[in-house]
Amino acid sequence: MNKAPTTRQIYANAKQLKFFRSRAKRKTFQGGRGSGKTTTLGNVVGMMFEHLPRAKVVLAGLTYVQLDLIVLPEVKNALSRMGYLEYNKVTPHGVYVIGQQPPDHWYKPYSSPGKKGWQYCICFINGFTLQLVSQDRPDSQRGINSDGILVDESATMKHEFIKTVLLPAMRANRHASFAKSHLHLSFYDFSSAAWSQEGMWIYETEEQWKADLEKRALMSDQEKELIPPETLFLESTFQDNADVLPPNYLKTLEDSLDPLTLDVEVYNKRTGRRPDGFYFAFSTLKHCYYESYRYEYDDKTKLHLHQSNDYRENKLLELSLDFNAAICWMVICQEIGPEFRIINSEFRKPTIEIDKNLLVQLAEAFDQKYEKHPGKEVAVWGDPSGKSKSAASSQENRPFFDQFCDVLIKKGWKVRREYQRFTYPSHKDKYILINHLMEEASDRTPRLRFNQNYNKPLLIALQMAPVTGDFKKDKSSEQSSRNREYATDGTDALDYIVWGKYRKLMPNSRAGQQNQLYIYRG
Repeated sequence: MNKAPTTRQIYANAKQLKFFRSRAKRKTFQGGRGSGKTTTLGNVVGMMFEHLPRAKVVLAGLTYVQLDLIVLPEVKNALSRMGYLEYNKVTPHGVYVIGQQPPDHWYKPYSSPGKKGWQYCICFINGFTLQLVSQDRPDSQRGINSDGILVDESATMKHEFIKTVLLPAMRANRHASFAKSHLHLSFYDFSSAAWSQEGMWIYETEEQWKADLEKRALMSDQEKELIPPETLFLESTFQDNADVLPPNYLKTLEDSLDPLTLDVEVYNKRTGRRPDGFYFAFSTLKHCYYESYRYEYDDKTKLHLHQSNDYRENKLLELSLDFNAAICWMVICQEIGPEFRIINSEFRKPTIEIDKNLLVQLAEAFDQKYEKHPGKEVAVWGDPSGKSKSAASSQENRPFFDQFCDVLIKKGWKVRREYQRFTYPSHKDKYILINHLMEEASDRTPRLRFNQNYNKPLLIALQMAPVTGDFKKDKSSEQSSRNREYATDGTDALDYIVWGKYRKLMPNSRAGQQNQLYIYRG
């Protein structure tokens, strides 16, 4: 192997430098898009390679797709800037291999991942090994026994998984030569702001860090030198990384992202469930699922191929619509066994660039995604006002539902117009039914489940929808054009299909349910 330069300068902004220089074993980097958090993660991998020979560190994420397609390329870029390249025929001086057993003459980690485990590893020439572990692939979690933990987008992951699977396995090589390094047995997580109540666990580090600061404020400089800090919590946005970003970076983000995603994933705005929420029984931990990919190893390409295992070709597609001049929503669902799954949701808002009816846009988007669905049959639900000509805005003065369904029919779909037998429920009935279903007190009710990979704006809106004293959903958010995705329109589309399909399950209409008491949680 050719010797790399002893010293190589790489760019790091002030926040990144603070992260690198801290001797804390527990660190959280909460960064928005463009803040450099994944680059920071990659640089940490390079530092671990330098200081933890033959150690094995876990790199964890929600899905293997996320780790493989998003995180790994950024880690490779960061390593390249540090002078570390992947080993292959073109670069025989490279220092690491991905997804394969390392060359025989390379050092191996003290704790080998086993024959089937190498496919989930990045192995370095000095034996340092990074094992990829995803929450959605149990086979990647075998034989961890790690020297440290790195977690990407930690706010999307279950805290229980971190506590019961990853942390207990961080126990290796207590007496190794590198055991005194602050990198050994460290736990660093990198994430955008939490968008669910269950993701708020990432801010525990912030509370621990504040307590640590108070304690260290009482120490002398000598004591601080001898005793490293226990924690570091760091917040960063693209503004901290402006020196390496294009001058028009913010405008690009504003043009490509909806305002809600901009607030949460760029500016680190924290969201969570309201204490006075209309959907008080909803919990992302209980009602959301992330296992939406099937993985297969391809012998020809030597790659792990993935495809959705969420949408089922043999099940009826159902959708529900909500209409508004400022935004139109579509919620796409399927009944799968005992579950009623919300597999996707989309919205369209008026833009200067697109001179096309919002409903036509949604219908075309649906057809484009599911055009190969066997039988091409779809059940359409939605806002009953869409049946009326007075509700239409087209030149032909056609009802909203007709405008939407006509597009699908022309594209070969058989449309079941479920909305024709639908009437508005009372606010109280809607409130009682959907929370009754979400509480899952009876085995006879369907389980509402949301794909958290494809419904983020809808899920945030569910958590933030307030309720008034008379059980009405507070729709004041619909009066503002800003963050309209954050308003209640999308949740209304969900309400329509849930009420239409399951209104017979109202608890006060079933035997054995007469004495249930529902209390407004205001």
